[in-house]
Amino acid sequence: MTVLCAGDELRRLERWAALRPDVKFTHIALARGRTASQPMLTLRGSRPSYEDELAAVREAGAALAGDGFAVARVKVECAPWAAEVPRDDADVVGSEHPDGRRHFEHHVKLLLDKADGADGDAADGRRADLVAVAVRHGAHVSWNARRVRADGREERFVTQRCHRTGDRRAALALDALLAELAAHGYEVVDVEREYVLLDSGPKLDEGWLEAT
Repeated sequence: MTVLCAGDELRRLERWAALRPDVKFTHIALARGRTASQPMLTLRGSRPSYEDELAAVREAGAALAGDGFAVARVKVECAPWAAEVPRDDADVVGSEHPDGRRHFEHHVKLLLDKADGADGDAADGRRADLVAVAVRHGAHVSWNARRVRADGREERFVTQRCHRTGDRRAALALDALLAELAAHGYEVVDVEREYVLLDSGPKLDEGWLEAT
């Protein structure tokens, strides 16, 4: 769930999440776009069905509203091997689905070298090159605004979305992205594949990662 807020309200949201063991707070910063700051709450754990996930989201949303927060976006995701996931392009549901157009989402976590002194320009170049690679593969870059590593290295996330495609073709798109990242010498430390069953606010990503 995305809750758009800043300043004191952002700090209050973080405290709200800290009091609830089933909620994780993350402040996502997008590399570009209309809504570059996106505070997000994730419900920990998994539930037996999509309907159970929706019920949990509604319950959390009601609790947030009761404490004066407005949920701007809800996303419900599942693993790529779940029953709801289309295996081939022919199995893809259309935009007439009641929850809108579903899609695959891939998150690639990378580590960039520490940037200081004379190495600052080189680090800027590596960041720009990373964006260029991401864009070529229908992806873009973000980071955790609150995450600071003790070793000074920077974490970046490359998010790739695959619309109107089944699992097999989406997996090939991810493989192509990972291959080019490796060819450019980027250190990948984690890869996560998800299938988005519901996204109530895709417009928040306008100017960052466009639907393809």
